[in-house]
Amino acid sequence: MSRPYYNPKPIRGGGPEAYIGVDHQLTEPWPEESSNVKLVAHSDLNGWGDAFQIQVGGGYCYVAASGVNGHDGMTILDVKDPANPKIVNQITDSPAARTHKVLRINDEVLITNSEIRPSFKDDPEVVGGLRIFDNTDPVHPKFINYVEVDGFGIHRPIYDRKRKLMYSSGFRDGYKGKVLLVHDMKDPWAPEFIGLGWLEGQKDGESPSWDPEIVGDGAWIHEGNPFGNYVTCGYWDSGIVMFDLTDPAKPEFMWRQNPHETHGWPGCYHTFLVPDGSEFAIVTHETTTVNCDHPPAFVTFYDMRNINNPIPVSTFMPHETDPIEMRPVDKKWSQTGSRYGAHNVWLDMTKDDLMYICWFNAGLRIVDWSSPFSPKEVGYYIPEGTKERCCPQSNDVQVDKETGLIYMADRWGLGLHILEYTG
Repeated sequence: MSRPYYNPKPIRGGGPEAYIGVDHQLTEPWPEESSNVKLVAHSDLNGWGDAFQIQVGGGYCYVAASGVNGHDGMTILDVKDPANPKIVNQITDSPAARTHKVLRINDEVLITNSEIRPSFKDDPEVVGGLRIFDNTDPVHPKFINYVEVDGFGIHRPIYDRKRKLMYSSGFRDGYKGKVLLVHDMKDPWAPEFIGLGWLEGQKDGESPSWDPEIVGDGAWIHEGNPFGNYVTCGYWDSGIVMFDLTDPAKPEFMWRQNPHETHGWPGCYHTFLVPDGSEFAIVTHETTTVNCDHPPAFVTFYDMRNINNPIPVSTFMPHETDPIEMRPVDKKWSQTGSRYGAHNVWLDMTKDDLMYICWFNAGLRIVDWSSPFSPKEVGYYIPEGTKERCCPQSNDVQVDKETGLIYMADRWGLGLHILEYTG
């Protein structure tokens, strides 16, 4: 079977190591590019431009830092006048743990993750898990308590508003890699751990249910999203996974699919999302290498009408891709010293919304997926670069349902962009 080239020792990682020692081809900043999108405002976040995840609502925007440029913590902006965002607070966190994910549960409760960096694993003062904040004063969130879990803590929490449950990718003693952790959020000030889901082979003593030579140490959950009484999971190099959570205290594994394992396609399954009201799913990978060392991540749409055996019906990539090399035909995307490919998608979308997804150096892509069999790009926005960062690394996107405006964060220094779709 023919297979595209994979660099056996790529430069990758979630922090600054992903961009150190990389062959940078760009010497001049890229200009802004857009189609059916206009820039409303931009903030450099007072130097904390290495941003990661965004939450917006009630006239405020919360931006968690990525740590790529050495910033750890969160910037809070007053965006009641979106054309003039104002920084009203910046909260510095310890570099001992990544607190790069933020969730606004409601007007009162704000949550961030706490994922211990390996070099601090034995520091007794570092707590891995979740951090709960009283956000009654949206400018000055007050830390209430930790929700401690085993190992390195929690990477990515997702809130199920309908069932008042939290689904997190985190660690549990006796299990290999990140597993699905379920917390009861009926009292959001004191989340209660109630359930655990895993792949056969993650529990100590079990044989792997995946091909160890291909998947390696990539059999772990990245993200779990609600789908009625089910949870749909991106399970990194081991594909997509579905759990039955009819009883949230006893998640039941249903099935796993992994084209990466059978066809040598890119792994790093990031998100498996069935938007509210839809019978189709959006599955995204994450590009984790620079200069297209591995084939870039993309989006696949799945028909979920048979929940026990969903099938892929189409894919989306914004630029023409060579079918043999599985790289963009236009080499400009592969010679930037940065990532090109899919990453975070707007998770709060419904079946009637456009899909907004960040594509690293290709910026924000907006896709009409009203026919999942033939998705069509209807807009895009690529921020202008700077002398320090010639092109973007667009990382996360949120749409403020109160205003319809788009908020986009850049992970390596270009800050926050507030955008309007005009198509």
